[in-house]
Order: sequence, then C-alpha cells, then structure tokens
Amino acid sequence: MKILHTSDLHIGHNFSGIDRSDEFEKFFEFLKEIIKKENIDLLIVSGDIFDVYFPSNSALKQYYDFLASINVKTIIVGGNHDSANTLKAPKELLKSMNIEVISGAEDDYCKIIELDEVAIVAVPFLREGILRKIDENLNIAIKTIYQNALKEAKKYGKKVIATGHLTAFGSIMGNSEREIYVGNLESVGTDIFDGYDYVALGHIHKPQKIKKNIYYSGSPLSLSFTENYQKSMIMLDTDSWEIEKIDVPKFREFVSLSGTILEIIEALKELQDDSFVEINLNEIVSSSDLNDIRKINQNIHIVKIQIPYFPKEIKEQIENLTPLNVLETIIKDDEDNKKIVDIFKEIQKEVEDETGKINN
Repeated sequence: MKILHTSDLHIGHNFSGIDRSDEFEKFFEFLKEIIKKENIDLLIVSGDIFDVYFPSNSALKQYYDFLASINVKTIIVGGNHDSANTLKAPKELLKSMNIEVISGAEDDYCKIIELDEVAIVAVPFLREGILRKIDENLNIAIKTIYQNALKEAKKYGKKVIATGHLTAFGSIMGNSEREIYVGNLESVGTDIFDGYDYVALGHIHKPQKIKKNIYYSGSPLSLSFTENYQKSMIMLDTDSWEIEKIDVPKFREFVSLSGTILEIIEALKELQDDSFVEINLNEIVSSSDLNDIRKINQNIHIVKIQIPYFPKEIKEQIENLTPLNVLETIIKDDEDNKKIVDIFKEIQKEVEDETGKINN
C-alpha cells in the first residue's frame, strides 16, 4: 500500500493582494500526476486546507473541483486555519466519493479508519474547548486522545498511523506559520505518539523529520520569502515501510534582492515571469527612481521595496559622532552659545580626570 502525505495547502492564499489560484491549479495537476504515476492508495492531508477561516467561493470551488477529479481514498483533517463547520458541511457527500473529512468540531475530532493494511487514527487540530472536557491539563488531554485511540486501533491487528495538526517539540518553524497556542500550550511532546508506526503531521511549513516515524510534510507552496526552500510531500510504502520524499516543483519564484539601484535594475531584467520580488536598497533614491524600478520588468510582482533611512556613508559618520561633535554642529558660529561648548568641555575634562577616560 502506498500512502501520500501532504498538508498546509492554504487554498485561497493571496500574496500582497495578488491572486495565486493559478499556482494552486498547477500544484493540483502535479499532485494528480503523482497519485497516478506512483499508484497511490491513500492521500492524507494534515490540516490547513484553506488559508482563512471563511474561504472565498473561488477557493471552495477549487477545493471541490480537485476532490471530484481524483479517484483515490483520501483522509482530510482540519487545521487551525480551517472552519470546522466549513469542512464538516459536505462530509457525508464526500464520504460517498471515498473521502473522509475529520473537521475538528466537538463531535468530530478523532476517528479510527480501518483500511486493508493499516488503521488510521485521524485527528485534526484540537481546540481548547474539546481538550478541557477531557482534562484541565492540556498535555494530558492530548495524550489521552491519542493513546486511547491507539488502543482501539491496535485491535485491528494492523500497523497504526496517526495524523495531527500541531507544533511538536523539537520542530523548526518555517517563519510564516501562525503560532498555535492551545491555552498556554505552545508545543506538544512527541511522547503522545508513542506506539504509532507513522505520524503524518501538519502546521509546520518546513518539511522535516522529528523522529524516525514522525514527519511534517510541509506546505507544498511557499507562503513567504522566508520559505524559499525546496517544498515536498512524503510517500510511505507499507510493504517495505520505507519513506520517500517527493519534491514539489516551484510554480512561482520568491526572490529577495539587495544592492544599489543599478545592481537591482540589472537583476530585475533576469527574473522569471510572475516572480514575487522584495528589494532592499542600500542607498537612498528618489520617488522617481522607485517608479523607474517598477517599470523595469512588467512581468514580475514587486511586493516590497525597502530603502535605508540614511546612506551608508552618513550612517557611518553618525555612528562615529561624539556628544561634543553633535553639540559643536548644533552651536556652529553662534558666539553666545559657544560658552555652552566651553562649559561642556570643562565638565568633560573633570570626568576625564576622575575616571581616566571619557565615555563617548
């Protein structure tokens, strides 16, 4: 049996107001190709299906169109970005299409699904209200859910896989995730997964292995400039119990440029169409220069231009100024106020005599 694990789709995500539906469409086409090419038997999506709690009609349509186009057993769990009601509404209809949705609602937060070769403990993002009904200690409540479900799943006599949407202790954030706090609980110890054969996690956008059987697949699309690393999905073969990383192509470049205006202009000419670009200039430029920069390549999206408060030379001069330098600059040639400078020098000399040095 082959299982494909992905998460954090964030359907409907836009970047600085720029629609990204074309990227999602390309990803879904790629995903369908992998499902067909690798003969995938089960697709697991570990939360954050949508980018916002109330997705747009176009995001919902893209989601349902994709689900209608695949012919594979699918398990979807809700994430912290997802509305349980939105996910739950069509779950009975989707079930008829061999798609199981575990939304995260109070009556829908853990389900054991028996398949031919494995049992799946499908758990979405666990909200505080649900956990406090189990135990006031939220760590204990989460562990209780996973360990009780494991006991039930073991009765099938098969290996057991869990899903989760949380921050596991020891994970490395991808810098664009929304921090999850359940009560005052920020991260969860991996001991809650003791006894599971594989754990398919979501929420962290950077793909990574936490332990030999606990993995974040990461988000398939970059969601910020800090996520400019290789995106991937995870394929698990239950015959050999081997894990393989499947790289996801970049459907759009995220590019950070730094330098002088001339260096930036040359670099902009070389960028791929539709790239998202942030620019950090190291010199002050005029507003007309900024407009010229935006005109260099009409096929890219410049979403941010950062300019320094001071040119590099001025910044260095300011950093080397002493209080006396500043005072003399302000006083200039005013004869009356020069007395202030003389008084300051006398005080400075007294400090020098007492301490042996002047603290500038």
